[in-house]
Amino acid sequence: MSLITKQASQDNASSAQATPEWALQAARYLRARQLAAQAQLAPLAANARVAARQGVYGARVWGAPRLDAMSLAMQEQVAPWIAAQLAAYARRVDPVQAKSRRRWPAVAAGIIVIGGGAATVYVLSRRNSGAGADTEELGEAASSPDTEREMAPADAVGADVNGQTQTT
Repeated sequence: MSLITKQASQDNASSAQATPEWALQAARYLRARQLAAQAQLAPLAANARVAARQGVYGARVWGAPRLDAMSLAMQEQVAPWIAAQLAAYARRVDPVQAKSRRRWPAVAAGIIVIGGGAATVYVLSRRNSGAGADTEELGEAASSPDTEREMAPADAVGADVNGQTQTT
């Protein structure tokens, strides 16, 4: 260690002992100043507290009737308009119900109806063409007594619209 370093460390040791004394004096002085300021400001703080309470109370006394009147005015004038706007917006936002994707029952019913109609037409056409073909094949259509009676004009006794005769 050099001579300069040794002296510096000794100076630091002596100043370290003096620092606590100086710090204690500074702390005492600052505490005394704090107490003096607190004694001076305590009445001012109490007055400010009272004034703030009175100010808040006055503001509440002044504001309460005005807020009440404004709430009634808004309820009668603005609220219906806002409610209508919200309802219109809700209708616009509401998603449209998706159409049912189950179209096959309707398609199947349509196919069944069309098939039933086609089968009826086929059966009726076969019946009409089959009845005429059977009598022509036999060759008895012109000479048959049953067909002559069916094709004969109505008697004086009377006939209905459907060709049936009535007896009295």
